[in-house]
Amino acid sequence: MAGINVVFWIIQGLVLLLGVSIGRSVLIYKIRKEENKKRELELAVLEKRASVLQEGKQIAHDLEEVLYQAKVQQEIDNIIKKDNSR
Repeated sequence: MAGINVVFWIIQGLVLLLGVSIGRSVLIYKIRKEENKKRELELAVLEKRASVLQEGKQIAHDLEEVLYQAKVQQEIDNIIKKDNSR
């Protein structure tokens, strides 16, 4: 009887250790999966930032060009007005 109880307790201990091991593996898998998702999202954010930064630089360049053209046009208009007033 005592021998059966010892075997029974040993089997229960092994099953408990197996359950803990499987549970730990599942938790580590889920944590790694979430970390990979986080890295992918961070990479997507960095790519989007780079894209937005590039678009911002292009918009700034276009704005500078428009302002320059407006200034040139204003100077041309001023020259024409001076010639007409003479």
